[in-house]
Amino acid sequence: MKIKAIATDVDGTLTDEKERISCKAIEAIRNLEAKGIPVILASGNALCVLKTLKNYLGCSGALICENGAVVEYKGHIKVFGRMDEAKLVLKRLKEKYNGKIIESWSNPYRLVDVALKRSIEKEKIIEVMLDFPNLKLLDSGYAYHILSKEINKGNALKAVADLMGIKLSEIVAIGDSETDIEMFKVVGYGIAVANSPESLKAIAKYITSKSDGEGFFEAAELILSKMV
Repeated sequence: MKIKAIATDVDGTLTDEKERISCKAIEAIRNLEAKGIPVILASGNALCVLKTLKNYLGCSGALICENGAVVEYKGHIKVFGRMDEAKLVLKRLKEKYNGKIIESWSNPYRLVDVALKRSIEKEKIIEVMLDFPNLKLLDSGYAYHILSKEINKGNALKAVADLMGIKLSEIVAIGDSETDIEMFKVVGYGIAVANSPESLKAIAKYITSKSDGEGFFEAAELILSKMV
């Protein structure tokens, strides 16, 4: 398999449980980029966050933001979906649960996805969302995300492959949560880090022995030694 790009999640894949970027993950990204393999960041975070992170890490690939709702590559931005219904859900949640609903600081910078702290049970949010059949709730393990059912990292990666002029089969995806499942389904090879849920491990081609950023480093070493 000839690898043309790596698509990686950020939280829980490049970071630890305290959301600190792993030094080993940074080293791995630099090693991949030095070998001519661009790294694509695919996260639930907003575009402004990933754009900054990309520059500091030294990634040259496209960006997949808001769990697939926003794609950016070399200044070209694509937005999939709207935020209208997700904002209505947020309004109802605040009315019903008062101060228990804590928004992500990045919501003012988001274009489609509404992100919430995991401050209440998932089931309570799903109950409010029953009146909105076009929406879904994603749990990254770090935050809840309310967005259209049509949006996912897999569909976004199709747009990214087109923008970058590569095939999906030439991309390796690395991740750690249910938000990465659709991405794994469309690429040539999926690697789950050790801290991933069983739902992601079940469709991965390889599961690292280590978690978080050290797991990413292990995955990058595998790619560089066996696949390129």
